[in-house]
This record gives sequence, C-alpha cells and structure tokens, in this order.
Amino acid sequence: MAHSLLGQSRDPVCGATVPEGAHSWQHRHIKYSFCSEHCRSRFQRWPHLYVGEATFGLAEKQLGTAVFKAHRIRLTKKLNAEARDRVMASVQSLKGIDGLWIKGEEVLVRYDLMQVSLSDIEEAIIAETGKLRNHIPDRIERALIHYSEECELDNLSHLPSHYRP
Repeated sequence: MAHSLLGQSRDPVCGATVPEGAHSWQHRHIKYSFCSEHCRSRFQRWPHLYVGEATFGLAEKQLGTAVFKAHRIRLTKKLNAEARDRVMASVQSLKGIDGLWIKGEEVLVRYDLMQVSLSDIEEAIIAETGKLRNHIPDRIERALIHYSEECELDNLSHLPSHYRP
C-alpha cells in the first residue's frame, strides 16, 4: 500500500488521508487509495503526474508542482440564490478549487490543473443548473481550453520538469 499510515493512505492526487482500500486502484503492482472517484480517474489517466519512477525521479505532484488556471464560464442566465448556492457548494467540493465567484451570468473560477480541470468544473455546474451558454463561440472556446489542458497534462506526465532540456 502506498504511503500507508496505520490503516490510512494518502491520496496521491489531492493529498487527503483516506482509509486503505478506499476507491483503490493498482498501478505497477502498488495499490493506491483515493478520496473519490474523481481523484482515482484522474490518477488512472495520468499516473506519472502523481508517482515517480526510478529512471526520472519524483513526479510533478511529488515535487509540489501546481498549475493554476483561471477561467470565466458563461451561463444562459443569472442564477437565483438557491441555484447559486448549489453551484458554489458543488464546485467548491471539487479538489483543487482555489477561488470561485459568481457574478451575474458568469462563474469565475481559479483552480489547480494538477487536481481538477475546466471540464470537471463545467460538469459540476451542469449537474446543478444544466445551463452553460452554448453559442458556437462559447463551445469553441471551451473545446480549445479542454484540449490545451489535456495537452498540458500529457506533457507534464511524460517527463518531470527537472529532466526536461
């Protein structure tokens, strides 16, 4: 068990202490435990962001790397107080959220890409309101951001920065 602490493990994605075996998954014959399905699926997609290798040393997360992003998400209409509170609670429950503001028809969010991506945040908003602005320019902008975040995570997961030329 990775980072075992008397029946407890440390989630390699967010660093939370969790019971051994919680949302577990095995990578290279080592069993890891996670605080949530979100952290587990993130680890499954980019394990080299979170655990190192003998050849390359520590992973980016182990080195303390944080990749902060800030984006504006446009909604179809202004949220009432109840919907606003639900969105705030849902998004803030995600690991890696550093700041969240709702102003009129916009949600402004600051987050650590090492723990959460814009698509995860949008899914949380859609689950609560079902209403992101869906004009063609908005869809194109979101698709480009999603793609660039995927590429950035792929690049970070391949070789730790201290080994890059």
